[in-house]
Amino acid sequence: MMKQRRMVSFDQKTDEYLQHYMKEQHVRFPGDAIARICLEHQTLKEEKQEQASPIPPVKEIVEVISERINRLMETERLFLRNEWFCMEESMKRSMMEIFQQVEEKQAVKRNEIVTAFLEGYNK
Repeated sequence: MMKQRRMVSFDQKTDEYLQHYMKEQHVRFPGDAIARICLEHQTLKEEKQEQASPIPPVKEIVEVISERINRLMETERLFLRNEWFCMEESMKRSMMEIFQQVEEKQAVKRNEIVTAFLEGYNK
């Protein structure tokens, strides 16, 4: 690993922290201590980014929910339309059967009337 020589200046508080860190970690040179501090900072930053799960914006959440509601409403609308169509067809068939039965009964009555009339005429 290639090292770069730099001239740096610190305020008193930063210098005290660096000296304390060097004693605590048993580091001999300030450059090595700064390099370690930077590495630790970078590692913590990466861990924090990995742990933080991105929360989608409210607008995105609203759009997803709206889309799902629209799909559900469309499905229900199609279901109701189909049920209505089936009910309408069933009613038509029932009415046609009833009309056919009524027509048959009327035809029978007409035949009876015509037959009775003809029998009365033939006598």
